[in-house]
Amino acid sequence: MRPRGEIKAGNGSLRVEPGECVVVSPASERFGGHYRRAQPRTAKEARDLLGVSEEMADALRECGACSEEITELVRVPSPDELTSEDEVVRGQAFETAGLGLRDFLLSPSPARMAQMVPVIDRYLELTGLALNVVSLRDIHVADGATLEISDDTHVLEANDIVIEGSGTIKSSGFLKLSVNSVQGV
Repeated sequence: MRPRGEIKAGNGSLRVEPGECVVVSPASERFGGHYRRAQPRTAKEARDLLGVSEEMADALRECGACSEEITELVRVPSPDELTSEDEVVRGQAFETAGLGLRDFLLSPSPARMAQMVPVIDRYLELTGLALNVVSLRDIHVADGATLEISDDTHVLEANDIVIEGSGTIKSSGFLKLSVNSVQGV
């Protein structure tokens, strides 16, 4: 009999049993081996990993679930401002670049933010943003079970997720699910 809340040997699937609470974290002995660290170097790499996919953006637009509007930045900093000796200029550039990255990742129309790409690329180079990606085959959360995804997990990749009855999946941080299907939501 396999241990509860464990990944099945050989296939990478996870089953959380009724009444159990299992935490998936890169620091976990149980799950650490299923993680990889990704360090996007460009805005495109970050979007490919964390952002809204083209398919999702098309689906959201088709059903009217998203707006084509994005917040217009008052001023787009130059990439050089991120290394300015002036603390205020540098701080404002970092803040704007971080907000620009977030908007670029979540926008259904990233082409509308093309002016931000050079500063986002430089921002990623300077910050060395590192993301934790966990890959599991299938996830099954039984009725009354809880699967918690740590706040330092940024992407969860899986084939299929099944949530039965009152089973729950919780995450307190930014988490992108990259899955084929979710049943029971």
